[in-house]
Amino acid sequence: MTRSNDQSFSDRDPAGERAPADRRAAARDAKRERILDAAVVEIAHHGYHHTTVAMIARRAGVADGTIYLYFRDKEEVLVSLFERAMGRFIEEGQRRLPAGGSAATRLRRIVELHLALLGRDRDLAVIMQVELRHSLRFLDLFSRSRMRDYLATIAEVVGEGQREGAFRADLDPLLAAKMVFGVLDELATDWVLSKRNSRLSAKAKAASDLILRGLA
Repeated sequence: MTRSNDQSFSDRDPAGERAPADRRAAARDAKRERILDAAVVEIAHHGYHHTTVAMIARRAGVADGTIYLYFRDKEEVLVSLFERAMGRFIEEGQRRLPAGGSAATRLRRIVELHLALLGRDRDLAVIMQVELRHSLRFLDLFSRSRMRDYLATIAEVVGEGQREGAFRADLDPLLAAKMVFGVLDELATDWVLSKRNSRLSAKAKAASDLILRGLA
C-alpha cells in the first residue's frame, strides 16, 4: 500500500511541476510571436529605419522594455522575422512538395509555392524583398542560414532531373538552384515595388516555363 501511494505521488508531482512551466513557456512563445507579428506590420508600413521599438511594442500590446527580454535590439527583430519566415517557408514546402512525380513537376511546385507563400502576405513580402536588404547582418545571414537549406532542396530536385536525363548535365545543381531562386526573388521584388493589385502566384507558370526551358 505504501509503495502504491509513493508511486502515485511520484507520478503526479513531476507533472504538477511541469504544467506551470509549460504554460509559462507557451505564454512566452506566444508573446514573442505577437511582437514579431507587430514588427511585420510596422516595418512594412513605415520602413525599418523609421520604425521604433516603441511602435512595435505599442502594436504588440506590451511595454517597450518587454521587447528587450526577447531581442537584443531592433536589428535582431528584423533578422528573427527572416528566420521565422524561412522556417515556415521550408516547413510548408516540405509538407506540400509532392514526394513522387518527375523533377520537372516538383520544380514547378516549388515555384508555385514560393510565389504563393510570399504573395499571400504583402507586408511580409515587403520586409523579405526590401527592408532586409538594408541590413549587413542579414546579408551575411542570408548566405549561411535556413536559406542554405532551401537552396539545397532546389538543388536536390535539379540533381534528380539530371539523373532522369530531363535536365542538362553540365550545370552544377547548387548554382542552378541559386539561378532559380534569383528568378523568383526578382519577380517578388518587382511585385512588391510595383504595388500593382495583382496576384504574385499568377506569375508561376511563366516562371516555371522559363526555368524548365533553361534546364532542359
